Amino acid sequence: MTPALDPAACLATAWQATPDLPLRALIALGLVALAGWAGGLRAFPGQRALVALALVMAAWIGLSVSEHAAVAPACKATFGLASWAVIAAQPLLYALFVHQHRHGELQHGAWRSRLLLALPSAVLVMLALANGWHGLFYGDDSTLSEPIAGLPRLLYDYEPLFVVMIAVNYAWMALATWTVWQGYAEAQGAQRRHWAGFMLMSLLPLAANMAYLGFGVRLMGVDPTSVAFAAMVLGFAWLIRRERLFEAAPLARRLLFEELPDPVLVLDAEGRVTEANAAALRLQPAPPLDRPLPDWPRFGAALAATRDEAVALLELADPPAWYELQRRELRLHGRQVGALLQLHDVSERHLAHTETQRTLAAREADLDKATALQALLREQAMHDPLTGLLNRRALAERHGHETAAPDAPLSLVLLDLDHFKRINDSHGHATGDAVLRDFAAALRSGLRAGDTLFRVGGEEFALLLPGATPAQATARVQALREIVARWRLAQLPEPVTFSAGIAGHGPATATLEALLAAADDALYAAKRGGRNRTEIKA
Repeated sequence: MTPALDPAACLATAWQATPDLPLRALIALGLVALAGWAGGLRAFPGQRALVALALVMAAWIGLSVSEHAAVAPACKATFGLASWAVIAAQPLLYALFVHQHRHGELQHGAWRSRLLLALPSAVLVMLALANGWHGLFYGDDSTLSEPIAGLPRLLYDYEPLFVVMIAVNYAWMALATWTVWQGYAEAQGAQRRHWAGFMLMSLLPLAANMAYLGFGVRLMGVDPTSVAFAAMVLGFAWLIRRERLFEAAPLARRLLFEELPDPVLVLDAEGRVTEANAAALRLQPAPPLDRPLPDWPRFGAALAATRDEAVALLELADPPAWYELQRRELRLHGRQVGALLQLHDVSERHLAHTETQRTLAAREADLDKATALQALLREQAMHDPLTGLLNRRALAERHGHETAAPDAPLSLVLLDLDHFKRINDSHGHATGDAVLRDFAAALRSGLRAGDTLFRVGGEEFALLLPGATPAQATARVQALREIVARWRLAQLPEPVTFSAGIAGHGPATATLEALLAAADDALYAAKRGGRNRTEIKA
């Protein structure tokens, strides 16, 4: 026969008492009681999975007893196929329970991906229920056996989908066993014994199922896997009760909450302060609980102002203090039920940081002053204090810059005031200084952009003319001579004239020293020629 769902057959079948009925009934009642006990405990990770697992195991045992108690083969097959709904759910729930037992409850967004992992098992269950149409789960050779333990049993002809279902279930069991092993490997002390007990209990159904499928081992004539699973779940309950895990954990968490050196506040969904540890109470003696956070004395309003920030710096006054605030949402089954506020005293760090900033600011100000002083000293080092013109050091720097382009023409002009010693002797050195200042101003007024004027000696000046040949430089010097002639330098009654020597930059005058020497030769030639004239060094 090909096993198929036939509920009508179960309405017409005769029933018989099975030898294992009292034992299985006792186990099923124990599982239901276990579900009630676990559901009544204070919330703990994996609670709902454990309750569902116990109820699924009770349903599996009930379906197994019903299958063997029914006389009609069609009814036996109906209960056998229907059992796959709970047989497939059992390893899923077991894996979920040990995962939550170790890692905590799943977050709200994680359930969708976990449901997708259960999709293969769900599809296989639907295929098992439709076995009468395809026969790929149990085949045509399924038949009643000779009496085993006093009753005939339905021997199933296993087809490929049955093997696939067993493989999927074993994969979930292997995953759960690996999770238990990880819990054991990471635990210490009593917790290690606790996970070792979980590991031992996990091996019971695996051993029972392998013995049944591989060697035909039966318990009172039936597959012992369901009883082994029930024993595993009951063993879990015994271990939980023995270690008092779920009673000890809240006490430990409460003790940790109270002893934390950092102030901690717990808010409910409406933003009321429902819990505060000792450190938080010390910040404000005897503050009232069950009041909105903004009404909390001293720092409630400041805390409420940071409600959208996960991390914030809170400044308190009277006495001044600084706290780093960390806010964590509290969720249960994906729904926000409150928030946890933790304050970490960073006053010392903040004051040290402020002092460091103040020190850095002072050092930066000192550095700015030193930089400004350095710039001033450089400015003074590069300028003549009497006329404000650049000096010989600046001439060397500017010459190096201008000769960087070797093909561009460059001329140097040395100018020397005629009979300057006579002015000093006749009118005094103050008048001589005024003549030098006015002479510098007169020359500057006639310079073009790019030309640079320097004072290189007592009454000696230099002009650096980029882009000008010696002939072009001669024309510019003549224009400057006319400007100086129109000025009354130092208000002297007699005009002041100057002589000029020009040299062009070239192979023989590649260095500043050579260029100055050439211009100086031309200058002395102008003086020897009668002064108030310009000569070019050939």
